This record gives sequence, C-alpha cells and structure tokens, in this order.
Amino acid sequence: MPEMLGSDLLLEVHSLFPKIKTILLTGYSEIEEISKSIKAGISAYITKPWNEDHLLSEIQSAYNLDILEDEKRIAEEMLMEELRWGGELQKTLLKRDLPKTENIEFDVLYQPLPALFCGGDYYDIIPLQNNQYLVLLGDVAGHGLKAAFITTILKTIIFNDYVRSRIGKSFSPADFLEWLNKRIAHELTQFPDMLITFSAILIDIDQLRLTYSNAGQSHFFIIRGDKYYPVHQEGICLNISEDSSYKNHIIRLKEKDHIILLTDGLIEIEKDRNTVSPEKTGEILCECSKNNDKLPVVVSRFKDLCHIETFQDDVTLLSIRLKL
Repeated sequence: MPEMLGSDLLLEVHSLFPKIKTILLTGYSEIEEISKSIKAGISAYITKPWNEDHLLSEIQSAYNLDILEDEKRIAEEMLMEELRWGGELQKTLLKRDLPKTENIEFDVLYQPLPALFCGGDYYDIIPLQNNQYLVLLGDVAGHGLKAAFITTILKTIIFNDYVRSRIGKSFSPADFLEWLNKRIAHELTQFPDMLITFSAILIDIDQLRLTYSNAGQSHFFIIRGDKYYPVHQEGICLNISEDSSYKNHIIRLKEKDHIILLTDGLIEIEKDRNTVSPEKTGEILCECSKNNDKLPVVVSRFKDLCHIETFQDDVTLLSIRLKL
C-alpha cells in the first residue's frame, strides 16, 4: 500500500461504512498506529508474523460480533415499535373530548418521555352534572410500558366502576380517593412498590367552589389577576396502605380564576436533583396566564428555565379557566 498506511485505510473505511468489521494485520507497533486503529473501531490488532489459527479465530469472533449486533438492532427496533404502539394506544385511551361551555375553558397537555412514547401520567375531565366537573390528575411511579399499563387500569376502573354511577349525584373527592386506594391495593397486590400520586378536584361553577382531595400530588395553582396562589396538598400516596384516609378541602373561587394542575415532571431538574420552587413556578404560570399563552409555551418556559431540551419525566398540564 504505497499511498497510505493500513490504519489510515481502516479509518477511511470506518467513516464510510461503520458497520463493517475490520482487523488490522501489521508489522508496525507504534503508538500512533495503535491509536488510529482503536479510533477505527477494529475488531482485532494482530502483529506479524501471525498465527493462522489465531487469525481465523479473530475472523470468527468478528463474524459472531456482527451477528450479535444485528440481533441487538432487530430487538431494539421491535422494542421501539412496541413502545410506539403502546404510546398510540395510551393516547387513544386517555383522550377525551374536553367539555365545552361558555363558563369554563379546559385545556390539556400530555407529554410522555420522547424515547419511551408512553408514560405514567393520568388525567381526565368528567362532567358530573350541570356546571359541575371532576378533574383528575395522577402520576404512576416509573416510566414506559409498566407505568403506562397502570394508567390503563386507572382509566378502565375509575369511570366504569365508580364515576359513572355518581353522575348527576353529589360527589366527594375524598370518598373517591379512599375507594380508588382500596381498589388499587387490590389490583396491584403483586406490586406493593408501585406508588401512585393522585389529585381529585370537583369544580362547581354555580357555587364558585372548588373541592379537592389529594393523595401525594404536589401543588396546584390558582391564578387570580396578577397574583398566584399555590395550593399545597396533603395526603398519602395510593397503594401505601389499604386503610389510608383522605380529606376534602374547599376553596372559594372568583370569576376569571385560572386553575393550573401539573405533574412534577415539569418542575424536576434532573441534573441538580432538585425542583423548581413553588414561587418560581407560580411566577411563570402567572405570567403565562396573563399573556394567554398556550400550554406548549408554558412548557417551553420551564425548559428554558432549567436549561434543558427534554424533560426527564412525563409531563402533564391541566388548565381550567373560569370565564364568568
């Protein structure tokens, strides 16, 4: 090879065809040659004179490695396809036409981890009777298919086994959470470490009253004019104890109030192992509310604040704006 060294050839081959397995058979042993060979991703480095059996063994090893990499690639493609399918199914299951009325405006943004397509956030907005709406937000521990499967269980049992029979009747968020906790403890007997945070909020437009009960969820916010009011929620997560009890809390609303619920994926700063403070969160939400920003804009503001391109957890935002 009068024009280039073997290591230079391998570098060129690697840049053009990175999947090709290469072996360098050489009489040189300089550090520079070894360094180039490593950069070229060679399967083996053999110096002259060589042993034929050794060379054949290295060729066989490179061949076997190529087969394993192909099998790994195929398995990864199948997994990604399953995750995409799971994500589409979850979107279909969670999707519900938002109630439309002159007195209240609802909006939802649901964003699972991009690499997993599906996640553990659960939300729902259900009309119960004239001008009464049940707003639900939950967060299953973990990510991906396992968490998404639990949200599917929640979607199936909450409306069919509890809420449906109470449409048009009085509704207690605390009673609902106690029922849901017992039911989840039964459904997830084999998974005692699978914890779920959950908020249940009943909004009565006629009475301008918000009744909420909480199972481990973080703050939600009421934006009123130029001020924000973080509502700290107490209550134990679902699936910790079957006998957990929950309380109702009442907030008097005012005309034009803007209520915003969020899961903690929006405010987690993974690299700092910290979260955005309720004060800073409230400031951003208040400003976005005043500007009538859409929820994707709100999400972008938090990304800019945390200096990140993608979140490290599922993100859900629920917006409830009174228009009285």
